[in-house]
Amino acid sequence: MEERQTCDLAGIWRFEIDKEDRGFAEHWEKRRLTQTITLPGCLQAQGYGDAISEDTPWVQSLYDALWYQRGEYAYAQENGTKVPFLSQPPRHYTGKAWYQKTIFVPEKSDGFVGRLTLENTKWKTTLWIDGECKGSIVSLCAPHVYETGALSAGEHIVTLCIDNSWQLPYRPDGHGVSDALGATWNGVAGAITLELFNRVWIERVWVNAQLPQAAIQVHLKNETSHTQNCIVHVQDTVHTDISTDAVCVLTPGSQICELTLNYPSDTLLWDEFDQGLQHLIVTLSYISNALQGKMQSSITQLPLQSKEMVSQFSKVVLQTKEVTFGFRRAEVKDGHFVINGRNTYLRGTHFGGDYPLSGIPDCGSAYWDKIMETVKTWGMNFIRCHSYCPPEAAFEAADRAGVYLQIECDMWNVFAPDAQMNNVLWEETKRILDTFGNHPSFLMLSPSNEPGGDWLMPLTDWVSKCRAYDSRHLYTIQSGWPYPMEPDKITGTDYVYFHRSGFGIQPGGTIRGPRGWNGGDYRESLKDISYPVICHELGQWCAYPDFDVIDKFTGYLQPGNFEIFRESARAHDVLGQNKEFVYNSGRQQVRMLKEDLEANLRTPYIYGFELLDLHDYLGQGTALVGILDPFWDSKGYVTPNEWRQFCDETVLLARIESYCIDRAKNATISIPIEVSHFGRAPLQSVRIHWQLEQQPVTGYTYGEHGKTLTQTIFQPPVLCGTLKQRDYALEKNQSAGCIYLNMEDIEPNRVYTLRVSMKANGRIVENTWPIWIFDSSKLNPVSTPDGSKAESDTHEAVFITSDRFHAETLLNEGKRVLFELPYEDTSYDCPPVRFNPSFWNSQMGPTWARGMGMIIQKAHSAFASFPTTADGGWQWQSLIENARGLRVEKLGCDCITNLVQPIDEWNRNDKMSLLFECQVGTARLMMTSINLEQDTPQAAALKKSILSYMKSDAFEPQGQVSWKQLSSLFEINDVMKELGANIDDDSLSACLDGNPQTFVRLTGGYPYSFIIQTPQKHDIYGILYMPRQNHREHEGELRSYLIEAWLDGTWKQVQKGKLSSSYEPKRIAFLHEVYTDRIRFTALDTFSAPGKRCFWAMEPDGWYQKEADTTANPEFKGQLPQDIFSASVINLLLAEEEETVVWKKRIKQRELAHLEDSKQVVNNLQNVTSEKSATAEIDN
Repeated sequence: MEERQTCDLAGIWRFEIDKEDRGFAEHWEKRRLTQTITLPGCLQAQGYGDAISEDTPWVQSLYDALWYQRGEYAYAQENGTKVPFLSQPPRHYTGKAWYQKTIFVPEKSDGFVGRLTLENTKWKTTLWIDGECKGSIVSLCAPHVYETGALSAGEHIVTLCIDNSWQLPYRPDGHGVSDALGATWNGVAGAITLELFNRVWIERVWVNAQLPQAAIQVHLKNETSHTQNCIVHVQDTVHTDISTDAVCVLTPGSQICELTLNYPSDTLLWDEFDQGLQHLIVTLSYISNALQGKMQSSITQLPLQSKEMVSQFSKVVLQTKEVTFGFRRAEVKDGHFVINGRNTYLRGTHFGGDYPLSGIPDCGSAYWDKIMETVKTWGMNFIRCHSYCPPEAAFEAADRAGVYLQIECDMWNVFAPDAQMNNVLWEETKRILDTFGNHPSFLMLSPSNEPGGDWLMPLTDWVSKCRAYDSRHLYTIQSGWPYPMEPDKITGTDYVYFHRSGFGIQPGGTIRGPRGWNGGDYRESLKDISYPVICHELGQWCAYPDFDVIDKFTGYLQPGNFEIFRESARAHDVLGQNKEFVYNSGRQQVRMLKEDLEANLRTPYIYGFELLDLHDYLGQGTALVGILDPFWDSKGYVTPNEWRQFCDETVLLARIESYCIDRAKNATISIPIEVSHFGRAPLQSVRIHWQLEQQPVTGYTYGEHGKTLTQTIFQPPVLCGTLKQRDYALEKNQSAGCIYLNMEDIEPNRVYTLRVSMKANGRIVENTWPIWIFDSSKLNPVSTPDGSKAESDTHEAVFITSDRFHAETLLNEGKRVLFELPYEDTSYDCPPVRFNPSFWNSQMGPTWARGMGMIIQKAHSAFASFPTTADGGWQWQSLIENARGLRVEKLGCDCITNLVQPIDEWNRNDKMSLLFECQVGTARLMMTSINLEQDTPQAAALKKSILSYMKSDAFEPQGQVSWKQLSSLFEINDVMKELGANIDDDSLSACLDGNPQTFVRLTGGYPYSFIIQTPQKHDIYGILYMPRQNHREHEGELRSYLIEAWLDGTWKQVQKGKLSSSYEPKRIAFLHEVYTDRIRFTALDTFSAPGKRCFWAMEPDGWYQKEADTTANPEFKGQLPQDIFSASVINLLLAEEEETVVWKKRIKQRELAHLEDSKQVVNNLQNVTSEKSATAEIDN
């Protein structure tokens, strides 16, 4: 039995919160605290701290501090403040809190020295025993461990002050400190122990395991004033025949005992494939002086005969310590990660320290085992801990599962030569290496996410120091940023971790995103780099939230953000579609992620990625980027089997330049196939099989009375083949051969699946890609003049027009009309649609155009000859990229049949359409914002399919909509150009271009006044102001205004007022219609918080929270956000008759332009014909 005693201090503690920072001055360590709290735990979860309010001082910079002024987030505020940018804690507090407990030291431990350990806490702690200060520790990365000195038997008072306020100039968005994922808790997580030692003990054990030897350092402490004779015994509990001893003469102070264990050469290694873990018990014993004369030095590892001699002496066990390690050799060779001699690809996800249920870090095994098992289930082997170091339980679970970890020093900081932060970094680094370095899963260490300042030299020095201090891991200079040099000039690191190099592919030498999709890669951005590259924060494509997740928030974090989004969806009449939104947006997200991951695997030099994220991120605006929810559960729109087609140790890759192929322009398509293989062993004599399958299609027939009948039809493979048998090494970019598709063998207007498969080490590996085949030669003519008829042999004609007046006339006559609403004629209430989903989220990166997938009524007869799934596909990409989402909620009714519904992002939730049908009186209308006249086979095929349906008896729209309702979707965007308007301030001219995706920005201070003038007078009833669309803090958004008109030789006020805050267009109606050629617009102020304003700012040595008096301090005049004016669009609103004149003028201009284009096409065709004739004559 060992002499060491361990006291568990978990339980009820006395407590007081120190909001006014009086505790140190009033010596609270010497008084009995009066309240109670439970530790482990945090004060916010137990009712202490401040209620969440509009004024909560959130620790983060990446959010809109005036969120509560925005119309988008006015929902779900009835029962307390709910914020939209994170899942909030129950209460908020940063500052000091005092914890106190009475402990009892037993008689047998009288005079023993104590070591008090707080497994996980933040940020600064101070300890007193019986009112005597034992020191302070400032750390985010490792346990806070205090040596108490000798303690007498009996009662003692332990007092802790835990201060989670700002200790050092860290960036407030780093995951060790930020509110983004709930890191501002105050308390203790994990074990709280007081160990009592008989003055001699083991501080830590360090194992450097390189088969066949394990070199062991036992760090010992002698707190007596005398030399102590001890023996250290190390026993492997797995290999019971492996042990060693060392006898030590310990002088007072600290010493290191070095031992070596020899293992068989066939000992199981540790990596992603095998989790060979070794377990040691290290025993420190006191022995009698009788042995001292036989010792040769102060610390001696004993041979076998000496061990037998030692066994004859009596020993007193002072302490035992258990240590787990694994034999894992990590190297970088020839630009590869090499683990245990095997080339390795790191397929990883992000983790930022989110604990939605517990709030504080979960230090138990169940939470971490679930995460590690989930990571492996989804084909991954790596987790990057973003600006975060997790607790011991995370490393233990990763050890068991075979998951590699990159740890970061809880920093997202500013560095510079000779800066104090470099010293802080080094101290935290040593704590991490000393505490967690034995774990084989601890593969990599990075100092910081996206460092600021002049970081290159100090962080290169940091790598050198790390290598010298601990050679067991790989180190990178930083995570995130390009280096200030070309990739082949980078030195001083083990690997490179960024998402752009600064050179090569634009923008910025990117190594992620669409520039490498469609069979491409990013090699030009990494030319000749000598280190393996991991792509930083890959993915970030969003999917719509499933509001059922709200019910899972049964612990610390509160789902107020999701409740806001849900109530917004309810208000916009899309809540009933939630499950459909989730699934369809999720399928679109998977399309993007498949492209990202396959491009990563195709790119030379890249040997890893960190997906941001496998699971949803709850902060920074709420980034729903995961295929798993915040609780690591599947969202249900992709299975692990499908996911692992493109995210696994072995992946088959195809370089397909386009998923939409025009058979008329491509007689044969060649598709190179590659293999990326990083499994347990190379593959030998493998054959790759491929087949082109027609996807199951829905057949349509028109039955009696126009009734549509459907039938699902399954087809055998159209083409198939086998590639040459080959061997495949542990490598990527291995050519497997080429697939050739003869277009003559393939029916057009179909969607096919290219399936490529092989048998690898006893399992089937396959990957699939959809391919749409069209034939433009059978679809021409694509473009149709306005008002033309698409004749039918047996039914009424269908009239096609983009002229609103012609459409109205035709509808009044009861015709069948296909109305193609032009982009520039669409109301500003109707934003553009994007094919790609929102990146990260629109709170962090707002844009006018947003995408989140689409819902298509695929069984509708309008798509009978246009292949589609309910969630779309790549054939829709070119169709919708320049289309506007028609805000059907603005119609004031729910009477349309929405055939193509784009899903809007959850922060806005507009209910929109790209294609709908309805009745207008006795007429039948098909209306679209898709440009069906574009020169693509997709557009021609869709148009042909729509027209075929419209000509049939099946075209019987049910809902009735008036033309007046439809007119709410129309607006002249470039009215200022049509009027010849100009503005007296050239710096504001961009706001007259009618394009909400441009903007103007003025600084200097309100009021701002400018005059808009037109060459002629017009009847004007108001002004449209559209705020800047791309600033997360709504910078410069107009609140108060004064509008005057030049009437009878003087300026007369026509309106004055205040606007609400949102990204929506604001239409300001005048008090009365005016006839004038000049309008003076005065911006009086913007949205701001009155009085003092706090904000985070980066300085040369770090980040600081600053305060400015926004009302009285002239020092800030013209510099603060409340002094900025911005606008994206300012348009005059014309009276109806004036507007009609402008409409008709521009429609006439469009018709003339179309006529000229048609003439040019005819001339080009005639020229081609003439050239062919001349060539024929020459040949003859």
